[in-house]
Amino acid sequence: MIALSFRIKLLLAMMLLVAGVTGATLYMTQQKVEAAYLKLFQSQFETELNYFSEQQEGRLGSLKGPCEALAKSASLREALAKGDTGRIYEIVTEDLGNVPSLRVGRAGLRARAVNTLEEAGLRAGTFVRVLNAHGEILRASTAQVSRPQQLARRKLEQQLAEVQRAMDTLDSQQVGFLSREQEGNRTNLWEMIVTKIADPDTHQTLGALVVGTVYIDQAESEMNVMSKKTIKSGILLEDKIHSKTIPENEREELLKNVEQEIKKTGKPKEAFSIRLGGTPQRVFLRLLNPNSPFPPAYQVSVFSLAGAIKTQAELRWQVLGFSTVALLAALVLSLAISHGLSVPLREMAAGTAAIRSGDLQVRVPVRSRDDVGQLAESFNEMAEGLGQKERYRTVLNMVADEKVAKALVEGQLALGGELRDISVLFCDIRGFTPYTQNMPPEEVIEMLNEHMTALTRVVKEHHGVLDKFVGDLLMAIFGAPVSHETDTLNTARCALALMQEREKLNATSRHQLKIGIGIATGTVVAGCMGSFDRLNYTVLGERVNLASRLCSQAGPGQIVIDQTTRERLGEGITAEPLAALNLKGFSGNVTAYELKGVHVSGTEAQSD
Repeated sequence: MIALSFRIKLLLAMMLLVAGVTGATLYMTQQKVEAAYLKLFQSQFETELNYFSEQQEGRLGSLKGPCEALAKSASLREALAKGDTGRIYEIVTEDLGNVPSLRVGRAGLRARAVNTLEEAGLRAGTFVRVLNAHGEILRASTAQVSRPQQLARRKLEQQLAEVQRAMDTLDSQQVGFLSREQEGNRTNLWEMIVTKIADPDTHQTLGALVVGTVYIDQAESEMNVMSKKTIKSGILLEDKIHSKTIPENEREELLKNVEQEIKKTGKPKEAFSIRLGGTPQRVFLRLLNPNSPFPPAYQVSVFSLAGAIKTQAELRWQVLGFSTVALLAALVLSLAISHGLSVPLREMAAGTAAIRSGDLQVRVPVRSRDDVGQLAESFNEMAEGLGQKERYRTVLNMVADEKVAKALVEGQLALGGELRDISVLFCDIRGFTPYTQNMPPEEVIEMLNEHMTALTRVVKEHHGVLDKFVGDLLMAIFGAPVSHETDTLNTARCALALMQEREKLNATSRHQLKIGIGIATGTVVAGCMGSFDRLNYTVLGERVNLASRLCSQAGPGQIVIDQTTRERLGEGITAEPLAALNLKGFSGNVTAYELKGVHVSGTEAQSD
C-alpha cells in the first residue's frame, strides 16, 4: 500500500470535500430547478383546465336550459310517440331557433331557404337531431349527401346510439365530444349535448335530443399568449389530437407517446416527460368527461423543458465556476496549512529518528505558539528528560554494577535484604603498600584504574556483579541479584581468568603486579543497605568474611577456595588442599584449597 504524506492527504481531503460539496450543490440545484418548473407547469395546466371549463360553460350554458325544457315538452313527446318526424323538427325549430348559440334564428332560416334547424345544420356549424327510442336518428330532410358523408353519418349514428343506450343509467343530460368527418378528409371536433326525452309517468325513454356545435376554442391561443407561448394545448379524441397550437408534424409523435403510456399502465399518466421535435417536453393529460357515455376526451398540454434545461445549464456552469475558484482557494489554503504542519512534523520525525539512534542532544525548532508549537516544546522537554535520565543511568552504571543499576531503576530493589546462596570473590594486589609507598598519587590512581578496568571486564564476562572497590581490593558476587545455575563454576572460571588477565597486563604495562584471590560459597544476606536517600547493594554474612580472610591468605598468583566451593565444583576442577588455616574471627581451623584449574565439558582453564 502506498504511504501518502500528510500534505498529500490534506490536499486530497480538501479536493474531495470541495468536489463533494460541488456535486451535492449541483444535484440539489438541478432538482430544485426541475421541481420549480414542474410546479409552474402544473399550476399553468390547472389554470388552463379552469379556463377551459369556464369557456365551455360560456359556450354551452345557453343551450343546456332550453334543451332540458324542450325535452319536457308534451307536444314533442306526443310527436315522438306518433313518429311524426316533420312535426318533431317543427317543434325543435320553434323552441330552439332563436337560441344565439345555434347562430341561426328565424331570419337565418329564411336566408338559407330552409325551414328547420335540421336543414340548417347541414349547411352551417350546428347539429340538431332527434333520436327515437331505439337510438336511430330521425330525418325530415330529403337532401342528397355524398358517399363519404353517408359513411360519416353512419359512424355518427352509431356513436349517438351508444350514448342514448347509456342514458337510462345516467343523468338526463350529457355533454361530450364527437369527431365528425367532413369533405376533404377533414375531421371536425364537435361539442354535443344529449338530453334524454322520457315519459314523466313511466320514466320510459322515448328518445333523445342531440344538439352540437363545432368546437372552436380560442382558449388554446389565449392561454398560449398568457404563458408566453410555453403552452401547447389540444384535445385528444379517438386517436386524434385537435389543436391550434400543437404543430401538425408533432401531433402524430405526441399521440404515439400517449398511446405507449396507455399500454404501460392501462390508462395514461397525468404527467410524463418525452422528447418531441428533438426537445424535451413535459406532457399533462386530464380526462374531461369521466363516467360519460361519450368517447373519452383528454385535455392535452405540452410544456417545453428547454427553459428548465437552459436554466440548469446556466446554474451548473455558475456552480462549477464558483467551485473552481473555491477549489483553487482550498488548494492554496491547504498548501499553506500543510506547509505549516508538515515541516514541524518532519522535523519531529527526524528528531525521533535521532533519539532512536541514541542522539539525545537533538532539539526541534518551535515555530509557533499553537498546538504544533506546544508539541515541539513537549518534544524538546522529552528529549532533555531522556538525556538527563541517560546521564543518570551512565553515572549509576559507573558507581554500581549494571545488573544492580537496572534492578534499582526498575524498582525491583528496595531498602532491606534477603537470604541468597551465592559465591563471593575477593581479589587483592600483593605488596601494594610497599610498591606504591614512594609513587605519586596520580600515578597510583592511573595504575589502579588500568588494573580495575581490565578486571571489571572479566567479572562481567562471567556473569559476576561487581560489589565494590576498596583501595586495591575488588569484591565480586555471583548469584545476586540475578542467579544462574552455574554461579559457583562461573566464580572459579572468573578467578582463573583474572589471573590470566593480570599476566597479560604485566606483559604490556610498566607496572608489574601480582594478585591473590579468595572465594567462599554459602548463604548470605543480600540487599540494599544504608538509608532511604542513599543505598548500597551488597552482601553480608559469615561467607563474605571467610572469602575476605581467604584472600588475605592467598599468595601472589594463588586462588584459595573454601570447602563448600570445592564440594560444589566437584570433579570438574583441579585443586590442592592447603594446611589448615587459623583465621581471625573463626573458631577452629578452616579447611581450604588452592584452585589450579577448571576443566568442564571439554574446556579447561588453569592458573599458571
